[in-house]
Order: sequence, then C-alpha cells, then structure tokens
Amino acid sequence: MATSQERLGMNLKKCIQRLRKVANRGPSHKARLENIDEKIVVTGTRGKSGATRWLYEILYGRGRDAFAKITGNRPLVLHDGESHPIERGRRVTLYENEAQLRQYAPVETAIFENQAIGEYTTRTVHQRFTDPDVIFLTNIRSDHLDWLGDTPTQIARSFARTIPDGVTLVVGEQRPTLRAMLKRELEETDVQIRWVLVPKALQNVPGAETILGLNDVLEALGEQPLSDRQIEAYIDEMQVRWTTLADGRVYNAASVNDIDSTEIVRRALDDNDVDTIQPLIYLRPDRRARTASFLSYLDGLYSDDVFEVTHAVGPHAELFDNQASFPVATHDASKSASAVLDAALSPGWPVFIMGNTVADFMRDLEAEIEARRVDSSQGMPEKSTSANEKRAIERPQ
Repeated sequence: MATSQERLGMNLKKCIQRLRKVANRGPSHKARLENIDEKIVVTGTRGKSGATRWLYEILYGRGRDAFAKITGNRPLVLHDGESHPIERGRRVTLYENEAQLRQYAPVETAIFENQAIGEYTTRTVHQRFTDPDVIFLTNIRSDHLDWLGDTPTQIARSFARTIPDGVTLVVGEQRPTLRAMLKRELEETDVQIRWVLVPKALQNVPGAETILGLNDVLEALGEQPLSDRQIEAYIDEMQVRWTTLADGRVYNAASVNDIDSTEIVRRALDDNDVDTIQPLIYLRPDRRARTASFLSYLDGLYSDDVFEVTHAVGPHAELFDNQASFPVATHDASKSASAVLDAALSPGWPVFIMGNTVADFMRDLEAEIEARRVDSSQGMPEKSTSANEKRAIERPQ
C-alpha cells in the first residue's frame, strides 16, 4: 500500500500532466488550423446551421476532404459523408471547437458555425479557435439584444468588430443602413467584402440571402458557383408552407426566434390568403430581451387584427400575460405538448409557433406535429403513434 507521501507524489504528478495537457492544447490546435487549406466560419443571426451544412455537402460532393461543425439545438459534426452528434454536458465552452477538430483532423477544408453570441466571444472564436480565411455573415436580426446591442445598427457594429484582418467577408444582410455600417467599420482594415445581391423577385423568400451567398463563398474559395438550377432547388427548399394536420394547420417558426425573421416568415405564409392566425409562443426565462421584443411584436399584430388571443407556454407565461395588452391563454410547460396543441388548434385558425425552440417541451411539440402530419397524397396521417406515446416507448426504464 502506498504511503501518504507516495500518494501525494502521484497526485502531484497527475496534476502536472493535466497542466501540461491544457498548456499544449492551444499550440496543438493552432498547428492543426495551419494545416487546413481553407477555413470558413458561418456567423450572423439566422441561417447559420443550414449554410454550414450546405457548404459541407457542396464541397464534400466535389471531392473535398471536408469537416463541418454545426452548433445550436442539435450540435453535430459532418465528416466523410457521415453525421456525428456532439454529446454535451451542462456547460458548453468554446473549447468544443478544439476538441471536435482534434478528433477528425487532418482535414483539407473546415467549416465552423459560430457558436458564440457576444462581441468578445465571437472575436475569440475567430482568433483562437477557427482562424478563418472566409467569414459568411448571413444576416443581422434583432436577436441577442442582451449581448450585441439594442438596435440592428449596434449589432452590425458589434459583428464588424469581430472580423479579423486579412479575411474575405461575405455579407448576406441586405439593408443599406447596415451594409453602410459594416463598410464604415471595416474601411480601415484589410478585409475584402463581397456583397450578396438578392434580386427583387426573391426578396420576400426567407433565407434567400443565405442561399445566394453560397456562391460568393464558393467563388472566394476559387470554386465554381452553383448553377441556376441548383440555386432554384435550394430556394424551393426554403419556401414556407403550412403543415397540414388531421385537425388543422400549423407552422413552426420557433427556430428563427427573432421578430424580424418571424415576420418575414409570417408574411410569406400570409400569401396563402390567411387572414387570422393563432400565435403559440414559448418563453425562455434566460431570454428576457427576446421576450420583450415578442411582446411588442404581438402587440402590433393584435392592433392589425391578425389574431384574437395568444397561447403562451413556459416559466414566464404568467408574467407575459400580466404585461400584454392583448388576450393571452397561459399553459404550464409541464403539460403535454398534445394538450397545448389541441387548445391552440381548437378555434380553427392556423397555428403559428414562435419564440424559442431549445426546450424539452418544444421538442415534444415538434414530435407531436410530426405525428399528426397528414400525407397530402392520401389525406391520411403519416403516423398513428402520438409523440407522447413514442417518447414513452423510447425512454429507458
């Protein structure tokens, strides 16, 4: 049996080994990045995950040894034609980028979805964890107000200050005032800006700036752009349509989770001659600024007679009701998603889901919608097993 002094020595040795490992992690990651031919970071407010996936699929399909890391609600790595879910603990750090790249390196091309929110952490992602050659700024929306600024202009300034010298910046954002802000902030730097052009015919298509920006990224890499036919296929994929259920219609816009993008989607759906919608909003307690923005947004819609009552779910539903100037029906998130969906569908208006998507309730709601989806070709539900039943079957005992 080891003596106390020997145990102390072994513990000290292990501690030194851990310190050496942490100390070497930075230089080793830097060396891995230097061995990658092209590094792309997809940043912005909306469309990052889709753009990251599309760029990976395009470059991998053209024979590149590509690696892509997608963050967000369902984080995963794409490599060698396969999808690898990322297992996360309670605490998510930027070192996740280092750990995932270390697992799959060496690679020829790396595409990272920026997982940071604030100006400082985004700059850290660029400087320490990705060292990008090309940054694709998809768009700038009124989200992450707690971290990036109180207005879109301030958010644009924060994004500009994260861009390192020497990169090519592809800008999908279309508003002239925000483009001017980016140009002004970067004019004294060594950043080459490529402005994505969206024709008038596509300006009301959600995500059109992201799809068309793919060609600007490809050209910045020296790659052939996508054909018009390929672009049309992506545009068609982004067209928003109501999902038909056995007992009504629904559209889940919670994943866009900012009021600018939510309104773009609503207007696109409104083209289908829908006069009245049924809002269903999930509220997260750690997104107070987002909750406040949706309160103001729904107030405007109510004034325009777009809806009669909002269904609110989540820990802040009661508080939301107290502050709202419009009728609110509150639901506890511990209730079944099936019961809440039934309540929202009961008046007969199409249910428009908004707010936040990262929550167990919202995953249950998404599964419930999928379980009730109607096969348009046969007029029958595609699945007979409810989402709650499916979760009970799949949940380990």
